[in-house]
Amino acid sequence: MKVFTIPLALLCLLLPAAGQDKAQVSKWDVEILEAISDDIPLKSMAIPEPGKFKVISSRTAMMDVVGEGALPGNAPVKGRANVTVQMVEEPIFSAPSAPSAPSAPLPALKVDDPAVIARLAELQEAHEDTALVFISATVYDHKLSLLKIHSIGDDASEVSAWSNLDLNHFGGFSGYRVKDAVDGKLYDYGMLLGLGNEAAPAFPNKIPKFPDLEKSGPVFAVLDGKAGSSAMDVLEQIHDLYRNDGKR
Repeated sequence: MKVFTIPLALLCLLLPAAGQDKAQVSKWDVEILEAISDDIPLKSMAIPEPGKFKVISSRTAMMDVVGEGALPGNAPVKGRANVTVQMVEEPIFSAPSAPSAPSAPLPALKVDDPAVIARLAELQEAHEDTALVFISATVYDHKLSLLKIHSIGDDASEVSAWSNLDLNHFGGFSGYRVKDAVDGKLYDYGMLLGLGNEAAPAFPNKIPKFPDLEKSGPVFAVLDGKAGSSAMDVLEQIHDLYRNDGKR
């Protein structure tokens, strides 16, 4: 991820004083539309036991070996190793399971069917105000996130920012809804999230000193982006979402 840097003094100007953010009234009325994943890890597949072979004969010899270097350009690794060759009886393996029957093809969509046309129109109307946003986040020690947000559409825009949120918490759902404070209209956002986790960054002097999340709530510092843009709105919305519903 490309890192945008600006002087630390300027970054600090973008931050509210410690303790102010928790009492701040959220700008956006944001809610999560779906159940949040409980992050239960998948069970690992059982490792099959190695086959049993009846050894007829075995021979071991010392050989000179040459291996590739650990990294491209490194000198090859040389040494001596024991190499064992065994002759075994022909093993008997269980027969492979029969392949499953192919699924029946889906019926062709009759696009000229009035019922289909009506359903497509209904879906289009229901999702007329749905917007897609792309959020790329590198999370450091689960305490700090470097974000890049890109919105698409007629008002496409980008913003980069530091945040005291752990964006891993946003991996359990795929979108959110915003209610307009003026006319009450609902806007749905589909969120495409790319996550990476790293240890503490090697350039701490260029990172703003954030107040503690538990004490002062979510805070961000903008590195690059236009005020009032759709991407900036998303940046504000995800912080308001955490402010309103972080415990969930």
